[in-house]
Amino acid sequence: MGPVVGTAVDASVVIAFEDPNHVFHAVATELIGDADLPLYMSALTLAEVLVGLDRAEWVNAIGELEDIGFVYCDPKAEDIAHVRLVSHLRMPDACVIATARTKSADTVLSFDGPLLAAAQSLGFTTNTL
Repeated sequence: MGPVVGTAVDASVVIAFEDPNHVFHAVATELIGDADLPLYMSALTLAEVLVGLDRAEWVNAIGELEDIGFVYCDPKAEDIAHVRLVSHLRMPDACVIATARTKSADTVLSFDGPLLAAAQSLGFTTNTL
């Protein structure tokens, strides 16, 4: 396994980043701006982001995220299942941590308290709420 680098980002942060009227927009913008690149997101996490946008905005949103350093990757099903079993997180949240593990990221960003607590307990650096 290579060096630990990068940041796995939960949909809660990306949704706030994409919406200038979101209560956490400024915080999300700062978190993403200060994060170690690349920024990792699974297909499931990206789908969570896209579902909140008009379909006509999807291509632009994906392009914008790629331009600022997002890389899309998908962990193996057994890796997601393992994180789900040891953390008791909901499947989308387990996918965020499994993505971090798959890409050897050292940091997880989220506005979800249980996800942050599980990430910390598994040895990841996280943002604070």
